[in-house]
Amino acid sequence: MRLVIDGQRLTEERTGVGRCLESLLAEWALTGLPMAETLVVLREPGGRNRVPRIDGLVSKVVGERWSGLGWEWFGLARELRPDDLLFAPANLMPLPWRGRTVLVIYDTLPWVVPESFPRLVRWRFGWRYRLAARRADRILVPSQATADDVARVHGVPPERIRVTYPGPEPEFRPLPHHSSEVIEARRHVGVETSPYFLFIGKRSRRRNVPAILKAFASHRREHPGHRLVFVGPDDPGDLPGPADGTIRAGHVSEETLRGLLAGAIALLYPSDYEGFGLPVVEALASGCPVVTLRNSALIEAGGDAPWYLDSADAPAMALALRVLATNEEERRTRIARGFDHVAQFSRARFAHEVKDELIRAAALTPRNG
Repeated sequence: MRLVIDGQRLTEERTGVGRCLESLLAEWALTGLPMAETLVVLREPGGRNRVPRIDGLVSKVVGERWSGLGWEWFGLARELRPDDLLFAPANLMPLPWRGRTVLVIYDTLPWVVPESFPRLVRWRFGWRYRLAARRADRILVPSQATADDVARVHGVPPERIRVTYPGPEPEFRPLPHHSSEVIEARRHVGVETSPYFLFIGKRSRRRNVPAILKAFASHRREHPGHRLVFVGPDDPGDLPGPADGTIRAGHVSEETLRGLLAGAIALLYPSDYEGFGLPVVEALASGCPVVTLRNSALIEAGGDAPWYLDSADAPAMALALRVLATNEEERRTRIARGFDHVAQFSRARFAHEVKDELIRAAALTPRNG
């Protein structure tokens, strides 16, 4: 039996799902593959750089210019043999596939916060997410909150769902502000010596960017030298420019991201819903306080360390910015709580738990075959 991995999200630009898969492969390269014969099916040639070169692990690029659905149907599906085990780490599996499958579902966003998606997007993907969930032999989720949502939204029996908490890369750690990593990250995005706040990820509607901008504008009236750095896809939409203290950094390297987190006043992550919130964990591991909302899986990701808001209220957020920027005792307390909390998350533990589920699934009689 082979393990076949959907590697569509392994691309040159490292994004959330791709980073989690890359983390698993890196750990398995150290501790052993779940199966002796493992194939990673890629959609972009650049994804080869994310696959370790070890015995038993092979990567193959197919359907480079195909659409996502076409790639699943005529690329990934054609590489699968009837006795394979498919590891599908991105919510979906090929519709023609009926073999053993371990599926990762990160969230149930189209149902929990439907206003965040155009109606067409919900129609195109919603039924496919639900069908994949009901067909999969095992479903891995990044939080208990998501496990509860998957069972409720998709009607999946809880015994087929397993919570496996992602862990930060070991390189996410506190760094002195005068370290070369922090100085280089500052230089790369153009903040130089200015104090700054950080936003990481897509500027999705649920992440309340307008409230962040209002809070920062209010804060900056007292602290005109402070900056707000946006890291992630440079999505369409207006942002104030450098004259207002706002910097669009776009995608950055992992090294730059680690330096930015270690040097920031705080990470601003006031999301209405997250399936987990890995940036929260990475920030806490880096000694960076977090401002977020008290909802969904963010409470599991943050524990008692973040400055929680009950809603994305700009004045309340501005207060959090002011305190975290000026009260060193408050910062030290939250940083210490963050270190205590993230000690439970580990890349090695995450990889071990996923490997264990894959090995168990390989022994099952296919539910759909």
